[in-house]
Amino acid sequence: MIYKYILFLLYSLVLMTNVIFGQSGILILSPEPRSEISGENVLIAVSLIGANDLDHNSITLLLDGSDITDQAYVDSDMLSCLLEQVDPGQHKVNLIVDGMSQPVIWDFITTSKDPTVNYSGKIRSSNSMDQVDNQTLNINKLTLDFKGTAFEWLSLRTNLKMTSQENQLYQPRNIYGFSMGVKDILSINMGDSNPRMSHYTMNGKRIRGVDLNLKFGLLNFHFVQGEINRAIQGDPSRAYSYDINTDMVGDKYIALSRTGYTFQQNVTSARLAIGRGEIFQWGLSLMKARDDTNSVDQELSNAEIIYSPDITGSIDGLDSGMVYTIDELGTRAQILDGKDWSGNGPKDNLVISSDLGLNLFSKRLRIDGEVAFSMTNNNIWGGPLTLAELDTLIDDSVDNKLSSFDLSSFPDPADYEQYLIINSNLAPLVPIDINAFGDNSTIDLVDAIFSMPSLAYRGRAITNFYGNYLALEYSQVGSEFNSLANPYIVKNKREWSITDKFKLFNNRLMLNIGYKHQDDDILTSVENVKTQNTLSFGFNAVPGPGLPTINFNYRSINRDNGIDQIVQLTDTTYTDNREKTHTNNIMVNLNHRFDLLWDHSLSGTFVNVEKEDKYTDRSQLFVDPSISTQVINVSLSTRYNSPLETRINITTNSSELSTGPGQRGSQDFLNMGIDANYPFLKKRLLVSSGLSFANGTGMVDMSWLGFKAGLRWSILEDLSLNTQGEFRSKETNGSSKNTIIARMNLEYSF
Repeated sequence: MIYKYILFLLYSLVLMTNVIFGQSGILILSPEPRSEISGENVLIAVSLIGANDLDHNSITLLLDGSDITDQAYVDSDMLSCLLEQVDPGQHKVNLIVDGMSQPVIWDFITTSKDPTVNYSGKIRSSNSMDQVDNQTLNINKLTLDFKGTAFEWLSLRTNLKMTSQENQLYQPRNIYGFSMGVKDILSINMGDSNPRMSHYTMNGKRIRGVDLNLKFGLLNFHFVQGEINRAIQGDPSRAYSYDINTDMVGDKYIALSRTGYTFQQNVTSARLAIGRGEIFQWGLSLMKARDDTNSVDQELSNAEIIYSPDITGSIDGLDSGMVYTIDELGTRAQILDGKDWSGNGPKDNLVISSDLGLNLFSKRLRIDGEVAFSMTNNNIWGGPLTLAELDTLIDDSVDNKLSSFDLSSFPDPADYEQYLIINSNLAPLVPIDINAFGDNSTIDLVDAIFSMPSLAYRGRAITNFYGNYLALEYSQVGSEFNSLANPYIVKNKREWSITDKFKLFNNRLMLNIGYKHQDDDILTSVENVKTQNTLSFGFNAVPGPGLPTINFNYRSINRDNGIDQIVQLTDTTYTDNREKTHTNNIMVNLNHRFDLLWDHSLSGTFVNVEKEDKYTDRSQLFVDPSISTQVINVSLSTRYNSPLETRINITTNSSELSTGPGQRGSQDFLNMGIDANYPFLKKRLLVSSGLSFANGTGMVDMSWLGFKAGLRWSILEDLSLNTQGEFRSKETNGSSKNTIIARMNLEYSF
């Protein structure tokens, strides 16, 4: 056992200081007499090296009078006994050896182990004020970040932010988040969180609810339930639009329709996965989101309606231009049902996804992919269709068929209302092209499956061998694919790419090259395919100490919308909606540190963008998409022999672009600035100041002169104050405006 050898070392260290009882030759190693130790993993050990002619079978070990000899290990050198748990209190050890006149006796004390608690956090209060001319914006924020651990298995974390921008007319600006974890087995987030379940279902959008992640062996379970959007009743002054209608008896009335609202949108999502992900993981995800139609009030008693009669007639007793509430309008107003509202209809969304990930060759080869299918109802007012309504949805014939699908064995849509509301607003109503079925099919079934408008899939392979990082990716998202919990997905796009990054000369030179193709050729009915092809190349060179680092990137972009003919509208008018452009982007960045009297850091950046229209037969009435832009930036940071630091920055921007049909213009811009900071009070107080100047000529003539100042003060070891202020005097085309910007935050760390 390893602790046997550790005890031999311990024996050599304490041999001269420990007490040898009598002439027995037995040395106490652990626990030391009258010592105080933890009650966990108590080791009782003595050295038998000094005892001659000892019969090991004649040894008895007692703890508090109880015989624990059977739990001990005895050889010619030592006796040891490891006890996992000993109750708190004082304990006595008796080592009895036959033939010895006296036993070896000593005592020790055990204590209960207090939980290890570690925590840290920050409290920050910040205030900002922006004033441009007569417009002022003030924002106050208070944030609290806390994280801690206890018992070596429990972790806690909070994320709280309160801001003066919180407003019931908008989605939440305040953040309330609390999370708890049990080792790497269980984590629970309550309040606001940004769960990532899969690429196509839920991938970082903030929700307010419960986010649970459980890992047990090869099984992984992720569950999310909460609110994507909260209900917004809208501004009372803009809560209704209206028309003047006539009822059955010929009386005029105001037909009110709700506007400016947002339904509460609830989401439930789950993912079950097999595999830890280190080598293999397969997952199945389900995401369900639906708007709550009861969350928006039909009648807002404080809403304001400005009455303005139109050509349809006027209403007796109402004055034109007057503001009325619903209560004041009384029976002269009728609020329309939700299905007739002019705002966005309530939505229902279901997404099913499956993903797979593999890590091979010690994670040098990564293969992953996902396929997802969605169904979205863009207006669930009225509920699901009946089978009879489904029969006549596409055509008027009552034949118990939906196109070529027999409805005789089709389930009633109302039976599945809790999962998805099926009516005429479902997109897509028929997920797959029906022309792929039947004896007279005109489309291959495989093509029809992979071009389904509500299907999305992706695949990726990444290799990392011998410093060469090669990645191949393919993805396709149909035009009707939709995930309310992941609104950032770009629809109707197919994309494949290949990139390669490799290192040379002991990582001092990194090269990267890539090619990406994008198009919308997904549906079988696409006539004009939009394409974009991007070729990129770059390198990053780090020659070594004392030499500058260089970063270079080049991109070539070709766009084509597939239209090559001018559309003739009449004998004298036509439209030219062709698009075929080529764009070159070049970016060069250089950084160099050097000593010349003082310590300097020099940085320079050059950016050039040239976009060219490939058609030469354009009319003078066409707005030329060509553009040319050059940006040059140079900055120099200097540390002097004193604590003073300065930074000089110069930027020039020159652009030429179309300003209208047959017209082009140019704009030049120069920006210069100098900043300085100096520490005081042994670097507890840092004072900064700066001066900036800008001048623009061309399409817009403008200039500004700005001054700024700030300080960062470490008031106490864990308490700091940071303030900044800036004033700009700006003149544009002869008109002068002043801008004031102020920032202040107080931060306490614990």
